[in-house]
Amino acid sequence: MTFDPFKADPPGGGKKRAFLVGNGDGRVHMLVKMALFKGQSINCYHLIRKGRRKFEGRNTPDFDQIRDGYMRGIEVGYPNDIPETDVDRWVQFGRSEAESRGLEIRE
Repeated sequence: MTFDPFKADPPGGGKKRAFLVGNGDGRVHMLVKMALFKGQSINCYHLIRKGRRKFEGRNTPDFDQIRDGYMRGIEVGYPNDIPETDVDRWVQFGRSEAESRGLEIRE
């Protein structure tokens, strides 16, 4: 088996995970990506307003509750080729994943 560092982590596995999150059935408005190792971080990308907010495990009160809440979203494959600061590409990825699943993008 050949190691491919650019291959996406399969849903449900790996230390890097991504979820589509919304306020109702069939609706999403955020892509949440998690790096669940070492310092642990959560990046939230708003699919409508195209903003980004980052939570870091060591500095965020109630980090575990925030993480666990977002993990109830719809898990999608994690692309390793998008830098966390490239908000436009993460939003585009999230919108594409939502549309491919027939989800409505709205709050």
